[in-house]
Amino acid sequence: MMTSTKIRIVLFVLALIAIHAIFAGASPEDVRPIRDGHSHNDYWRNRPMLDALDHGFCSVEADVFLRDGQFWAGHVKAEILLRRNLETIYLKTLKERIEKNGGTVYPGVETFYLWIEFKEDPETAWAALAPLLEKYKDILCSVTDGVKKPGPVQVIITGNRPFKAFEDSQGKTFYATLDGRFGDLDNPNRPAWMVGAINESWGSVCSWKGKGEFPADERARLEALIEKAHSQGRLLRFWGAPQNETFWTELRRLKVDFINTDHLTTFRSFDRKYKLE
Repeated sequence: MMTSTKIRIVLFVLALIAIHAIFAGASPEDVRPIRDGHSHNDYWRNRPMLDALDHGFCSVEADVFLRDGQFWAGHVKAEILLRRNLETIYLKTLKERIEKNGGTVYPGVETFYLWIEFKEDPETAWAALAPLLEKYKDILCSVTDGVKKPGPVQVIITGNRPFKAFEDSQGKTFYATLDGRFGDLDNPNRPAWMVGAINESWGSVCSWKGKGEFPADERARLEALIEKAHSQGRLLRFWGAPQNETFWTELRRLKVDFINTDHLTTFRSFDRKYKLE
């Protein structure tokens, strides 16, 4: 029979194991990837980046401010006091995961997407971010003179976008692409290598919020826009979109590439249920 002292020791060891499991995160082999899952405002989570990875999300978003040569995540300036550093939390974590996992973030998933939203002057921010991304070029997709080179992570710049820097592209290598709006699909100055994703407000396209029947005219217009974006090789995401299972189901059926959510566990439950249907 175990003495009370031995029991306390065993309980203490088990507690340490549990704590390690919580903070170490799930092993990539144990996670089922959700290819269209987009962790919106990821930096607000208890464990930024890690929570998304543990839930299998293949896309995350971090809003950033540049201060003293460092990028700090936050939706407003006051939040940078949380000291959530873009390089430490996102880029280093992804690099370590890729090295540990043999070249990808998740087994069998070719590309993981890191959205970086500039909250202030885009050209100044890009001048600082470009050399930082170059430090991680071995894990990033790139484009040189319009020719893309694949990698395990695709960076997409959103928010205030540095179009001037990208328009002056001759002979340069970019380790990121930009997002755009539906109007960019007809803009010859915004080719797909530069504007690799269309990131549009849901309310500017449709009024349907996942309740009741999807109006036929809205659905037809949406289908046409999705087809047009995909025919040009561009990915598609909507911001300001409803967050409920009916809505998510419709977007998945329409093959929208990224589905925004603030609720990782709820979306993972939806994903599992959807695959069983």
